[in-house]
Amino acid sequence: MSTVIVIGASYAGLAAALELRHRLPVSDTVTVVSANENFIFHPSLIWVVQGEREPADISFPIRPVLEEAGIEFICAQLEAINPQAKTVSLSSPEILGYDKLLIATGGEWEWDAVPGLWPKPRGHTVSILSPWDAMAARNDWQALLAHPGPVVIGATLNAGLYGAAYEFALNMDIALRKAGVRDQTSITFVTPEPFLGHLGHGGLGNSRQIIKEAFSNKQIAAITEAQIERVEAEAVILAGRRQRLSSKFTMLVPPFQGIKPVRATPNLGDERGRIPVDDTYRSAGYPDIFAAGVAIQVKPEASSLLPCDVLIPGTVSAEMGRVAAANIAADLGHGWPVRKPADALKAFYVLDSGSHGLFMSLGSQSWLNVQLNVPGPWSHWAKVIAEKYQMWQIQSGRY
Repeated sequence: MSTVIVIGASYAGLAAALELRHRLPVSDTVTVVSANENFIFHPSLIWVVQGEREPADISFPIRPVLEEAGIEFICAQLEAINPQAKTVSLSSPEILGYDKLLIATGGEWEWDAVPGLWPKPRGHTVSILSPWDAMAARNDWQALLAHPGPVVIGATLNAGLYGAAYEFALNMDIALRKAGVRDQTSITFVTPEPFLGHLGHGGLGNSRQIIKEAFSNKQIAAITEAQIERVEAEAVILAGRRQRLSSKFTMLVPPFQGIKPVRATPNLGDERGRIPVDDTYRSAGYPDIFAAGVAIQVKPEASSLLPCDVLIPGTVSAEMGRVAAANIAADLGHGWPVRKPADALKAFYVLDSGSHGLFMSLGSQSWLNVQLNVPGPWSHWAKVIAEKYQMWQIQSGRY
């Protein structure tokens, strides 16, 4: 009888746990540990700020899904990993032993990377990266509608979640137009990318052209190769250029780093706490530890003047989780190893602006590399359908 522990219950963690339960005999134990009781469909948090979605609309309890599948769920924070003893310490407090460990926690936002970057009241920005932050940002959104002014949206050095920033900027434009105040506002997008649509990949097909065109059509100004020096109450200051961007509403995506327990475990993570893995998602430092999703180290293949991280969407994280699960099961004598490096996994992005859509897909086969720039509301409904379908997949155990 073997014990597998999965740390994390978002895209990679849930997909891996359900795959493990399918592949392993009932005598083997699969346990998921997560500090969050609910699954959140994070791509839809962009709509929470403007009141088009409530957190309850894009979330559901994790425990019933896992327990129905025969998976134990523990709601607790991971405190420490001991690879020599093959144990994990939790905030419960509990110490659990494992035969195989899968880390699918994502990471932590580095809000201290830039002075003033923290969401209000600790800093001077708003955030769409968690449901509570998105709800808090509603007050700033209402204040902007009452007293329109300049808006700054974008990303810092080493950020990777460019899609959220792009999409929020596009949706901000349409929401301001609906409110009848777009002519009283300006939107400026700042990014360390060498060009719009770089996404840490050097671009996806013609993503550079279609995002540039979308921004031009919506009169969104862009500053590329931008390094943010600090964020003030009503301004964003750029380094080097000494440019001061006035802003009454600032949303900036920070860098991501590995979680503290990974950073504290020798030879597990790199200098940023990301876990180096091989193409089976096995840790380079410990053979009984696997990792998937944003927790792993993915080095940008494309060079850039300023450091840019790589965008990893939820669909890719889930696929990593399934591949890691297959290899854990193979280690335990059930099935054969599967090798799929992160850059060979298929991915798709739907960037929605309400009245205009950008569709980008990426895969190892040329026919999977498609980028479309299509006017009309199709992308909004495509994203809503993707949200509902993916949430149904997980809730029904078909992820």
